[in-house]
Amino acid sequence: MSTASRTRLSCARPPVPVAAEPTTSGEVTLTVTITGDWSLTDGLSDTETLNAALENLSPGVRVKSLSFDCSGLGHYDSSLVCYVIKCASLCTERGIHFVKETLPQNVGRLFELSVANRCRPEPPRERDMALLAVIGRWGERIFSGSERALKFLGETTLAFKNLFFGKARFRWRDCLYFIQDCGINALPIVTLISFITGMILAYIGSMQLRQFGAIIYVASLIAIAMVREMGVIMTSVIMCGRTGSAFAAQIGSMQASEEISALRVLAINPVEYLVLPRILALTLMMPLLTLYSDFVGILGGLFVMGSMDVTLEQYWRQIAVTLNMNHVLSGLIKSVFFGFMIAWAGCYRGMVAGKSSLAVGDAATSAAVLGMVLIVIGDGIFAVLFNAIGF
Repeated sequence: MSTASRTRLSCARPPVPVAAEPTTSGEVTLTVTITGDWSLTDGLSDTETLNAALENLSPGVRVKSLSFDCSGLGHYDSSLVCYVIKCASLCTERGIHFVKETLPQNVGRLFELSVANRCRPEPPRERDMALLAVIGRWGERIFSGSERALKFLGETTLAFKNLFFGKARFRWRDCLYFIQDCGINALPIVTLISFITGMILAYIGSMQLRQFGAIIYVASLIAIAMVREMGVIMTSVIMCGRTGSAFAAQIGSMQASEEISALRVLAINPVEYLVLPRILALTLMMPLLTLYSDFVGILGGLFVMGSMDVTLEQYWRQIAVTLNMNHVLSGLIKSVFFGFMIAWAGCYRGMVAGKSSLAVGDAATSAAVLGMVLIVIGDGIFAVLFNAIGF
């Protein structure tokens, strides 16, 4: 039977190699004595002393375990934890049992935490997975995301029901603030984009209709395109990138700072308190912004048509003959639904955002993308529906 002896290795700050006691053949328990103060200002210590002691063992002697004697330890910070981690790595490489129970309690806990984070298995990358596994993971994401979206849609519907019966708990001054932010503050960017859109439609229409001497019908093209489609679409895209992403960032920041959790603790429904005024404000402002966008787009077309020898009277007369109430109502009806979808998408992405600054940015980006996707899908549905009923 082999005999076990104990070898002691002193480790001050900085570590000073000390000659090991002579050992007998067999298994050896190596003890590292740590003394003095350990601070990051003095730099990180290496394991040269321990490595040299392991290399200079007598032939036939094997180190069974490594322990620590911290009775002379003074003040310390994370530099000591870094040294302990290095010692543990060295023991793992040499097959030596590492006795962490001999460490101070705080150092032992930090060491276990660092080891747990390092040993956590990384999720398999999708390109390293089988095709069926990748498809299954995508399907799982789509299913779980759809489930969360439907749940949030149900909560939003209940919030509007409480609003209808006068039971919703939110501040009306918040709603007025968002009405101002979604309405008046959005006019400059809506004006610029709508005016340029009207100019582009005028130039594109004149390129073809001029060949047939029908330049006056460019006014009809501009009016119908702006009122039925381009006005509401361009306004929705603007509000999606401007307001929808802002809603996601605002609510996502509150999610990261645990403010939404605090509202739930206070028995306040965050959907009613945070989501409802935002959706209500944008839904009310979108029809007004759409009408404004239509008017500005028609003015942009007039700016171009004036250079093509079309008078103001001819331009407005042709528009009055072409437009009817169905054209105007089709754009207004879509604007109400688009405003709801944009605000809902922004609030939804904010409510399901993670609790970090990076997650807030991801929520704002995904809110803009989701809102635009909903706009395109909704516009296609309305186009088919209006064509079916002859509206």
